[in-house]
Amino acid sequence: MKKKEIIIIGIIALLAVFYLAYNFLIKNQAHTYAEVKDLESGEVLLRFDVNEDAYYEFEVPNGFFHVEVKDGHYHATDVDCPNQDCVNFGWMPSLGVYTPIICIPNGIMVEVVDE
Repeated sequence: MKKKEIIIIGIIALLAVFYLAYNFLIKNQAHTYAEVKDLESGEVLLRFDVNEDAYYEFEVPNGFFHVEVKDGHYHATDVDCPNQDCVNFGWMPSLGVYTPIICIPNGIMVEVVDE
């Protein structure tokens, strides 16, 4: 192969890598949302963007339920319930593993939904 052919093939390969990286990291990155639902009725109590840092509070049967969102992760914090299992779940990632946070005493579930 001539030097010009090697340079052209290298440029094409580099452009292909940039195109794939753009599609994978930027173009296809959709907003990811999480919903807080009432377990009994299935009603969505709150819908939030996990990419926007925020702190949400709402009233539940045993008192209050708080959700903190930071750096694409979320967790239940300062929850008024007897066992605190939902708080012990820790920070949940918004991408990859979609494990819902469930607070059985308050009948609340926090889960990721994609659009």
